[in-house]
Amino acid sequence: MELTVEGWGSLVSVNITLIAVGSLKTPWAKAGCQQYLDRLSINLIEVPASKQKDPAKQAAEECESILKRLEKLEGKVWVLDERGEALSSNGLSQALEQMRDRGESIILVLGGAYGLSDPVRKKADRMIRLSDMVLPHELCRVVLLEQIYRSEQIIKGTGYHH
Repeated sequence: MELTVEGWGSLVSVNITLIAVGSLKTPWAKAGCQQYLDRLSINLIEVPASKQKDPAKQAAEECESILKRLEKLEGKVWVLDERGEALSSNGLSQALEQMRDRGESIILVLGGAYGLSDPVRKKADRMIRLSDMVLPHELCRVVLLEQIYRSEQIIKGTGYHH
């Protein structure tokens, strides 16, 4: 499923694509994500969650779908992974602002419940993590979108981030 969400404006001209596994099931996650998607211009690509019972097979199938999507896209690939580097909100904001200034696009990859495979990680220009704690997949999407919105507000100099 591909969905382009047009909201209050883009992250001051940074072209962002989010590839995420599965569609949101819980009402609170749907509402939370929608709140930020309404405020941002992000190309959201949801790849289907695997129906495999075996976690390794599930992750492999989902990652194959992600890799196929990545082949068709251009931009810097940032993978969200528990092994990635920690970024502060200001750090994310600065990185996105620098990408904007260089005219680069960014593709954020958020895996499924069993994470990402090594081939997907190897595609990454950068690996980041949202927390040192393990978070549910749907919560990760809400947090990521909020941090992108927060970054936009930091760049714009609003009072959202204080």
